[in-house]
Amino acid sequence: MDVEKCHNEFAVEDRTRGDLAGEDSTEDTWIHASPFSAIMRNPPMKLILSRKGFDSSPAYGACASPILPDGEMISLPIPHQRGTTTFDGLRHRGIDVGQLVSELTGGRVKGADPAHLDPDLDPTARPRHRGWRAAFGQDSAAQRHLERQGVGAGDLFLFFGWFREVVKVRGRYGYRPGAPDRHVLFGWLRVGHVLRPGPDRVPPWLRDHPHARDSAPHNTIYLADDAAGAGVFRQFRPDLQLTDAGSRHRSLWRMPADLLPGARPPLTYHRDPTRWGSDGKFCRLQSVAKGQEFVLDMAAYPGVQRWTRRLLGKK
Repeated sequence: MDVEKCHNEFAVEDRTRGDLAGEDSTEDTWIHASPFSAIMRNPPMKLILSRKGFDSSPAYGACASPILPDGEMISLPIPHQRGTTTFDGLRHRGIDVGQLVSELTGGRVKGADPAHLDPDLDPTARPRHRGWRAAFGQDSAAQRHLERQGVGAGDLFLFFGWFREVVKVRGRYGYRPGAPDRHVLFGWLRVGHVLRPGPDRVPPWLRDHPHARDSAPHNTIYLADDAAGAGVFRQFRPDLQLTDAGSRHRSLWRMPADLLPGARPPLTYHRDPTRWGSDGKFCRLQSVAKGQEFVLDMAAYPGVQRWTRRLLGKK
């Protein structure tokens, strides 16, 4: 059986600094806790669909993150010379991520290469300091966009990336021939605290996050509100897939009809009405090719609140 190598395609919550510096969490809590009750109590005002992980650019890996034969998903962090870990330093339930990356990229990205682990959502991905909490960093133009949209405490990030099924043949991973390219949701973070390194002190457990050392303009770190406030979707499910299952292009999405703008403010970067179409209980969106952070004002979209609760309630 032939195995394909990858190919190129075109506001702060009322939490004290002492809490931030000393709160502890365990692997069991992060894996099994559900954010459903928190979302029910305090619905987010903003939803951010955030594109992360390997993408088509050579600088960002130039291939898809894998969906393993058992359905498990691993979002691969982008290579970055200032990464605070290496691919060899990452683990996924016993899988050597460095070896996996080397096999999928044909050796272009090596296990010893530094990795930009951001968003950092999985407590089991690497050794952790006491008090560790999930975090996501952003800076420069993308962070300015989040600031202009008023993103802050209580808002919800849903992270998505490019995924493709893989198989293991003769002990090596490769992409399954003919496997479709998909945009898939792989994780979430409900914002509890917004930290700006420099003006704000970085707690010891956060110092190995890549944005803790970033000097770029507008550098910001979004911290999860508690142990149930962030995590990963470990198994692929059809409802996590954004890409229209009938499309050959991963950028054509099929989502609940509640996201169709009509006269409401649309998802940012998607104001062109020709990008949107109705499909009964669903809508179609030709998503933009570039951009990282797409923001929706949930106050105008009560149906989208229900969608996010369903997604997280199945965690």
